[in-house]
Parts: sequence; C-alpha cells; structure tokens
Amino acid sequence: MIDDWPLPLRTALRRGRLIVAEVPAAAQGRRAWVAVYPLAGGAFNVLQREFDNTYIDNDWCFGPDDGMTEARSAQAGDEGQLGRVLIEWGVAPDQLTYAHRTDYPV
Repeated sequence: MIDDWPLPLRTALRRGRLIVAEVPAAAQGRRAWVAVYPLAGGAFNVLQREFDNTYIDNDWCFGPDDGMTEARSAQAGDEGQLGRVLIEWGVAPDQLTYAHRTDYPV
C-alpha cells in the first residue's frame, strides 16, 4: 500500500525513521500530529497525539495528561496495514514528512 509513496518516505520507514503528519487538533490552543514509529520486523506503531501550545512554545516537558493527549493509536503489522490505517485516519502520503522537519515535540 505504500509502494506509490515518495521513495524518500518509503526508505525512511524501512530504515526505522520516524515520519509524521500535522493534522487538525480537536481544540484551539493545541497542535496535533499523526506519527509513524517503525518497529522491528516491519511493523509500525501509529499514534495521533495532541499537544498544548504552551508546552510546545516554552519547550516544557510533557507526558500523558500533562500537556499531551493521545487521541488514538493503532499497530500495523506490515506496510499494507500501515497504508490502510493512514487512509482510515485521513492522512495522505503528501502530508507525511521527517519528524525533524516539523515542530513535532517527541
């Protein structure tokens, strides 16, 4: 399912690199991302997290219910399942990028 993604993103995932997409947050004063964490064996954890802007702006530490909320999560056993999860969540490949190119705070 990700064979039609841009080659750099496919390569990053296959090398174990985190990729993310900023998505709309549920409330004002927050920012949200969908993050794809590669795991061993070709599996992936997919997390949608929201962060309080105050924590991001001040570079404060955060954790569950302390500046960060985990909106949803899924585990994909392979690239095909990963593609399906992202489609279900409304995340298009062109939204994804390397985490270090964003403000994703994790």
